[in-house]
Amino acid sequence: MSRIFAPASSEKIKSVSLLAIRLGIAFVFIWAGFGKVTDPAGFGMMLQNMAGMDPSVTTGTALLIGVLEMASGIFALFGFLTRPAAIFQIMVIIGAMVMFGFDFTTGPAVWKDPTILGVAIGLLLYGSGKIGVDYLISKKMK
Repeated sequence: MSRIFAPASSEKIKSVSLLAIRLGIAFVFIWAGFGKVTDPAGFGMMLQNMAGMDPSVTTGTALLIGVLEMASGIFALFGFLTRPAAIFQIMVIIGAMVMFGFDFTTGPAVWKDPTILGVAIGLLLYGSGKIGVDYLISKKMK
């Protein structure tokens, strides 16, 4: 019974858990970024309408955000520059929460935004784990 309540003590379990977390957040950011990259005008219109951005910069801004979201997802996927990627992801999620509101009682924000924010904060704190490029680089630097 104590195994149910005891924290994971194995480094292998921690690293596999961090890999699973990275895979999840990578999917979220690659998918979201892909949508913006393939339709920057659509997301640009949303930026214009919801954030009051100047129409002359919305499409370029949407494309930039999409590319950076995809890059941060790819970095998380491979465990490369995990902490900087997580900082960017935290900024994106907080920006989305500010733009779309903090009403977590309806719609997809009920589970999505707070969950992604928590996962990104976890990656910022713990990094990629031992199954990632960051760990390989850190071993070579020693």
